[in-house]
Amino acid sequence: MNQNKLFETTKNATDKSLNFTNSMIKKSREFRTPSPKVDKIGTTVGSCIGVGLLLSGIIAMLTVGQSWAIGLLIVGAITLVSNFIHRCRLRK
Repeated sequence: MNQNKLFETTKNATDKSLNFTNSMIKKSREFRTPSPKVDKIGTTVGSCIGVGLLLSGIIAMLTVGQSWAIGLLIVGAITLVSNFIHRCRLRK
């Protein structure tokens, strides 16, 4: 009799814990994905930053010619490509 009571108590505790975990997973899914409007704004801002970095790299390369200008070019290009891929995923 004591074993059955212990088994039921343990089962209830694990069920409550499992239900709590599942509810937290469902809530986190809602917060993980932004609305399409916010996603589009973020992609646009990211693209503008990428263009700014790319232009800064080009200007620095033409005027000064230092190695950090290559870094700006690379970072700007990666930012633009990343935002382009994300924008294409949004359209689908």
